[in-house]
Amino acid sequence: MKRYRVGLIGYGGFGQFLHTSWKALPRVEVAAVSDLRLEKAPAEGLLFFRDWRELLSCRDMDIISIVTPPSTHGEIACEAMEKGFHVLIEKPLAVTTEEARRIIRVRDQSGKRASVNYVMRYNPLLQALRALAETKSFGPLRRADVENYAQDSGLPLSHWFWDRQVSGGILIEHAVHFIDFIHTLTDEHPMEVTGAFHERRQGQETQAMASVLYDRGLIATHYHHFAYPGFFESTSIRLAFDCAVIDLEGWIPLKGRLRALVQSESEKALSLLPGFVMESRLRIDEADDLSRPMGWGKGEEGSSPRGLHSFGNHYDATHMVTATFGLSESKGEVYSASVARAMDDLIASIDDPRHKSTVTLEDGLSSLEIAERATLAGHRSDPCTCRD
Repeated sequence: MKRYRVGLIGYGGFGQFLHTSWKALPRVEVAAVSDLRLEKAPAEGLLFFRDWRELLSCRDMDIISIVTPPSTHGEIACEAMEKGFHVLIEKPLAVTTEEARRIIRVRDQSGKRASVNYVMRYNPLLQALRALAETKSFGPLRRADVENYAQDSGLPLSHWFWDRQVSGGILIEHAVHFIDFIHTLTDEHPMEVTGAFHERRQGQETQAMASVLYDRGLIATHYHHFAYPGFFESTSIRLAFDCAVIDLEGWIPLKGRLRALVQSESEKALSLLPGFVMESRLRIDEADDLSRPMGWGKGEEGSSPRGLHSFGNHYDATHMVTATFGLSESKGEVYSASVARAMDDLIASIDDPRHKSTVTLEDGLSSLEIAERATLAGHRSDPCTCRD
């Protein structure tokens, strides 16, 4: 089997993490690195170039991994593919949909394989949730709520993250991960997108919100806050289906909780979740219907008891269950394994053009379109600015 030589363009913290994560892959060799901030090769045996164009002039490469600020992704990816390399692009695909479509056109014209490193799609926990959603056991996804609180102590005002011309802003640089994850759970199409922003000080936009209404009623919100102490960093994701509510923890989710109305088949589907542990299982006639306290009567004529109607649909649930689930690995282990799977997935598509990739450039464009629409909507008027 062919061993693929990889050139890494961008060798900051995440570029180094990719290099470490790919070392165990038998078909991958990181052979070259390019980074303007370095003066020499970061490890013995690596080819080193300060200018990424010089790395692309080195023909003894197969795949280019682009780990540079988002505004550079389009130029580097297009030139790499035009010179005959396959590419793996860090999120976001680009900072504008126009540039993203250009990358897709060059891919099609060059015949090269390309992907976006949406690592969440390779997380086994999220893959299990996608499989569960595809069973339709609990009805469609009706509501998704993402809340992300992060620290900014390692991001001085001079960092490119705060420059919207370079990063695209919080929703484009960061939220696309979560927008894409929601897209893996539904086949609905976005209709209305709104956005809101707040600058803690001039040039430092630390809060961002996107709200998305999809064509069959799904409403998703994405809130990201980059001004908390590291001690308070957290990410929560709530997914509300017709007959289940699932809560996830962590921006690389490792565990979750659920409440669900089930019958025999849908209860079996819960076994798709790793580390599944049942906490309670009550017959419907034993479970509390909190919407109808004692003395409120039996509801409208013809309605089913105990809340077996949801969103106008009838469900033949027999039990209410609560449960936990989760992975045994650490965040670092899951993260590293996920980026390794992303590279393996790209290689599989190179080996066999019929391979169905877990992530495509079109996926990158789809999430970017929503982030861009929310960003434009939120900046039609000046954001609220509070000076420190």
